[in-house]
Amino acid sequence: MSKARYRRRRLAALLVGLVLFVGLGFGVRVLLYDVGLFEVEAVEVTGVATVPQADVIAAAAVPAGIPLAAVDTEAVATRVAALPPVESVYVGRSWPHTVTVTVTERIPVATVSTSQGPALVDRSGVVYRGAPAPGVPRLTTTPRTGDPATLAAVAVLTSLSDSLRAQVETAGASVVAPGAPGQVTLRLADGKEIRWGTPDRAEEKVVVLAALLTQPGTVYDVTSPDLPTVRR
Repeated sequence: MSKARYRRRRLAALLVGLVLFVGLGFGVRVLLYDVGLFEVEAVEVTGVATVPQADVIAAAAVPAGIPLAAVDTEAVATRVAALPPVESVYVGRSWPHTVTVTVTERIPVATVSTSQGPALVDRSGVVYRGAPAPGVPRLTTTPRTGDPATLAAVAVLTSLSDSLRAQVETAGASVVAPGAPGQVTLRLADGKEIRWGTPDRAEEKVVVLAALLTQPGTVYDVTSPDLPTVRR
């Protein structure tokens, strides 16, 4: 076979392949977008506990009847993530007719009072609207998302064991100098005061405090876990 003939056959094969590829792409496009075989019929929500599914579906705002392939999943996720109790969202497609919305809710570690009413603070220090949660400590620090005092108080509360956290009635923090970590003070339901100090060395402080609380006293200071004190 001459080189010229080989090149002609190769070019013909490439052209046939290109036509088939374009045809296949056009066919897929027609199936997904034009003939109505894969239209949105439902929005499925998972992962919610306190957020009503109806609120998530309303925020998602996915029009019924549009091609499933045409749903802007990032835009849907952005709209759902704007709900205050939502920490993160994943939006996907479940063929042939369903948009799936997987929600991770914020976990409240403290309740606070704001000028707009009651609110919650999550484990990342984000303040969001919400009714006081039973058994969740009250934050006495003026709450601001991401400020050092709020972050310090939240860090300490999340470091506590479940049994100790259940005894905490209030948590407060103060910042003595710009850029310095917050100094945290806890008050238990029985009136005992715990001077925690900064959030660092939390594991050591938890162990030391557990031992201190077996002793009678009113103020338990674990600011320095190497030199803890009890005041009666």
